[in-house]
Amino acid sequence: MGYYIRTPQTSFAIRTENISRFFDLVDNLMSDENVEENGHGGSYSDGRKTNSWYSWVNTDAVRRAISDRDIRRVFEEWGYDLEHTIEGSDGVTHFYLDIREGNAKIGDEEKFFAAIAPIVEDGSFIDVVGEDDGKWRWMWENGKFFAQDVIRTEIHFGEPKEIVFQDANKESV
Repeated sequence: MGYYIRTPQTSFAIRTENISRFFDLVDNLMSDENVEENGHGGSYSDGRKTNSWYSWVNTDAVRRAISDRDIRRVFEEWGYDLEHTIEGSDGVTHFYLDIREGNAKIGDEEKFFAAIAPIVEDGSFIDVVGEDDGKWRWMWENGKFFAQDVIRTEIHFGEPKEIVFQDANKESV
């Protein structure tokens, strides 16, 4: 079970000077206390939760990526591909960010994205489309993370153009 999503458009950036702080924020998110409090995944015995994790996330693998200071692997463990695209002259590192393999089950990434919000550049966003064609945007502004539902999508058509079939005798039908 699960709800599949895809991310057709993204724009994601972190101020270069804040990359090291990224690892501190994720380290806090991955503390035993926060995983137990916020993680939706887990194992149960006799009706009680005996172990916790964030949905679809390998806690130990994220912790190793933090220790190695490997931002790409941190995102990978959360189910996203992250590729450095450009180091802006304005001190901002821009990334290509996409859900792995084109689509995947949604997990606890909202917790992850909210935890790193203080260092994500304003205007960064991820457009999301769900398996039932539901649409929303995750976005960062003023050090905070938001979800924004699509209220209306509109399709506008131009003027119609006649398409005519001419048979082999060049007669319009």
